[in-house]
Amino acid sequence: MHACTPRSPAPRTRRQFLAASAFASVLILPHGLRGQGAGSTRRSPNERLRIALVGAGGRGGAALSGLPDEQFVALCDVDEKRGRASIEASAKKKGAENARLKDARWFKDFRVMFEQMADQIDAVAIATPDHMHFPIAMAAIAHRKHVFVEKPMCRCLTEVRRLHAAAKEAGVVTQMGNQGRAGEGIRLAREWVQAGLIGDVHTVHTWTDRPRLPWFHPADFDPDANPKDTPVPSTLDWPLWLGVAPDRPYRPEIVPSFWRGFTDYGTGSLGDMGCHQIDAPFYALDLGSPTSVEAATTTRYPKTFPASTCVTWKFPARGRRGPVEMKWFDGTMKPPLPVPGFKLSESGGSLFYGSNGIMSVTSHSGSVRLLPEERMQALASQLPPKSIPRVSGGPHREWADAIRGGPKPGSNFDYAAGLTEVVLLGVAAQRAQARLEWDAARACFPNRPDADGLVGPGYAYRPGFGV
Repeated sequence: MHACTPRSPAPRTRRQFLAASAFASVLILPHGLRGQGAGSTRRSPNERLRIALVGAGGRGGAALSGLPDEQFVALCDVDEKRGRASIEASAKKKGAENARLKDARWFKDFRVMFEQMADQIDAVAIATPDHMHFPIAMAAIAHRKHVFVEKPMCRCLTEVRRLHAAAKEAGVVTQMGNQGRAGEGIRLAREWVQAGLIGDVHTVHTWTDRPRLPWFHPADFDPDANPKDTPVPSTLDWPLWLGVAPDRPYRPEIVPSFWRGFTDYGTGSLGDMGCHQIDAPFYALDLGSPTSVEAATTTRYPKTFPASTCVTWKFPARGRRGPVEMKWFDGTMKPPLPVPGFKLSESGGSLFYGSNGIMSVTSHSGSVRLLPEERMQALASQLPPKSIPRVSGGPHREWADAIRGGPKPGSNFDYAAGLTEVVLLGVAAQRAQARLEWDAARACFPNRPDADGLVGPGYAYRPGFGV
């Protein structure tokens, strides 16, 4: 049997080693930080937090609107023009106070930002493509900055575990941006399951409408086939956008949004939406780690994710809960209807099948209903009391409150790491197109050692990013 022995990283030249070491020196946490909180960056309840936003374009606007009472001291994007346009549009749309932004310094390179402003930053919000979550978050943690990172937490399993361990060691406040975890619906789902409203849950179906434009390019697109001689936009630093990923000529088919469908940068439909749709079952059922995962997909491509997939995880019994099978559907693949006449939410959701009923949860854990509707009406006056503390505001607000000494955020890395691992195991199965038995303790696939490479990034990190 495959022993799941640790794999050594690929050898590097002396020049590569020195280039990486120069920046990696800031990533080594001193022994004095171990077990300590980030006291040097805590602020009083009446002081604004000093926020650095990396990835100001696109999802970066969510940090601006989600943190209306904080001061943004640094804004970073590899395409400053796009970043500025996004921030200005978000500020105008949300009526944001200009004073929060007027003195913010702009950067293209997050490493330069930390070099010049580390002592002026309390916390860092990261909204970059998936492949850069890990190096930027590790740099922030090395400087003892609290970290918010958009979902998924990282692009691969080894990055998730390394980042989680580093955050625990530094004692910083962490949060992954899956909005539903801060909402009402996910709490109702857990309370209803624990109260036994649908009996013992044995099966879960989850789904999404992705992939679709403008987030994904057609699955059969090859970024390296007959590359066009397209000039890089003057405002975009293409090498910085690539970051740790392998060098590749600029292709407009990759940026600014299509990167999600490319295996070198994104995690496909499952990585994009899994942390939203799987959040409710993961939390409500205390799923933990699966024992196996497998995927059925449409045509497989070497550098992009399939157009449609169905992924199946097997979770062992845990506590008073029996074993659970969870299925994921994306693209044109959809779950069967739970009851006649039921209309699947177009954007996605999850269905819980129990020994005494069915429960529906909409996308991002928005609303929860018992099925069929007659059962919901019959039990409306018998729903269990609300026993789980509620959150005021969204995930950014919850994170900021925790930095000031409030309760631990719901999607802190202790929670988010496990959820992201489940999602990324599904991504690995999509790419392997095989049944993978999972050894969580050793982080490998005992039945398919040839798939163990999918646990890591799949390429040697480009030097200079300290990882």
